[in-house]
Amino acid sequence: MKRFYYITFLAALAVVCLQASYIYHLYETYKEEKVAEMHRALKTAINDELVYNTWEGIDKELIAEKLEKLAQQHDSSGIQLPQAGMGETMADVSLRFLQDARLYTGFSVDIQEVARYFSGYLPTQEHSYALHLLDKDKHITASVDSLQGHRANYTSELIPLSDFELQYLRLEAAIPPSDFILQNVGILAASLLLMLTVLLCVALQLGKIRRQANVLQRREDTINGTIHDLKSPLNSVIATLSWIAMGEGSEAKRKALDISRAEVKHLVCNIESLLVTVRKDRHRLILKKEAIDLPRLAEIVKSSLDTLYQAKPHSLQIVNRLPPNIRICADGMYIESVLRNLVENALKYADDGVQVQVTLSATQREAQVDVQDNGWGIAPRYQRKLFRQFYQVPRDEAHTRKGYGIGLAQAKYIIDEHKGRISVQSAEGKGSTFSFRIPLA
Repeated sequence: MKRFYYITFLAALAVVCLQASYIYHLYETYKEEKVAEMHRALKTAINDELVYNTWEGIDKELIAEKLEKLAQQHDSSGIQLPQAGMGETMADVSLRFLQDARLYTGFSVDIQEVARYFSGYLPTQEHSYALHLLDKDKHITASVDSLQGHRANYTSELIPLSDFELQYLRLEAAIPPSDFILQNVGILAASLLLMLTVLLCVALQLGKIRRQANVLQRREDTINGTIHDLKSPLNSVIATLSWIAMGEGSEAKRKALDISRAEVKHLVCNIESLLVTVRKDRHRLILKKEAIDLPRLAEIVKSSLDTLYQAKPHSLQIVNRLPPNIRICADGMYIESVLRNLVENALKYADDGVQVQVTLSATQREAQVDVQDNGWGIAPRYQRKLFRQFYQVPRDEAHTRKGYGIGLAQAKYIIDEHKGRISVQSAEGKGSTFSFRIPLA
């Protein structure tokens, strides 16, 4: 159940992160737009300052002398004379050349004038900014600062003021998220409402799932308790049958009593296996390992099932290939339950005349039991699900048998607890072989 909570929490966290990413993207777009507006305003302000003040305080003869000197030094110094750009006229080039000449003669751009023009195009109440004038060595020579204590979160690259790159301008601006929030309050409110709605729905669903889980848990505990209570009267039946058998003189009646006692024991074992299998995520299977006689268990299962299925024509054979005096350490009650389950399935899911062979063998480290039949078989697409709880192989109506899909799940759990392995090989229409291995002592 916890994994569903984790998945839901991760999904809610993903929604929050996506919304945060979306809002951050909106803010970055807003910031880029404001930066573009400021650059356009700054470019216009610089152009206005240079145009309106090109000839102010400049000696024309000195300009002519400097221009001639520039022309003479062009080849040797690498100074690039202005060239016409796209859309520029010769008048534009001449004006830009005169502006460059003005800067070259030592006159500086009036940064206060630039700031005044800039403020006219971009109201200072919207953004706080600072303008810095730098010389050709990129040292600040003058500044206009209207940040008013705000921290600048944008700094432009150096903007050259002439083709000779004799002076530069740098812009610093504070574009706080508060301005973005005020301008996009509707979008942000809708995003926040959407996010809160999703989280609320997730919380309600988790609450409902938790309540349903508690109800199911109480119901399961009640059913398990009821099933567990069945063991007490059954144990009394076993004791009574043993007592009756001790005083019975007839061999046939004593054998019938032994079979009945074995059946009741098997029922008790099934109840215990069922409880443990259903609750295996909360309770471990407690094994009472001892040296067991595997051939004897197989004979008990054979005798019991021959009696139970005496109305169905069948052949049940046990082949013992175990070395003599071999010692197998396991819980006999549970191993008998597994063996009975596999043999009974072989008899149940087959036509009349089915032949079942139980082969007992061993390697140096493991004992192996193979239950082979020539029954209906199982299609390969169903074999991977055979050992899941409550799974039953889909069959047509003629081949449907009553069952709950827990026998093989119990068998696998018991063998796993013995540190063994269980497997199946089957072909539809040819029969099946179920095998399990458990370690030797």
